[in-house]
Amino acid sequence: MSYASFTVAEGLTMADYQAVTDQIGPQSAEGLLTEAAGWNDDGLHVFTVWDSKADHDRFVADRLVPAFRAAGVRPGPMTFTDLADVVCRQVDAR
Repeated sequence: MSYASFTVAEGLTMADYQAVTDQIGPQSAEGLLTEAAGWNDDGLHVFTVWDSKADHDRFVADRLVPAFRAAGVRPGPMTFTDLADVVCRQVDAR
């Protein structure tokens, strides 16, 4: 079953997101279907959709947590949900 995580990290910015992304590197995360990130006065918002909870958990443990540490950035709280349906389409980020 597909799985989603959503984070609102108070006090973080797109620069923090980029710093963590740089630490993760260019290799795609196994099982990641889509990711969206943005920022407003509440902080950094990141939404990810995965093939499975196992793919998400493996990525967090093996790559995301070490990337946060290496970037010197403190992650925000995550919420999770199983997804009954996922439709992904290509859109231009603006």
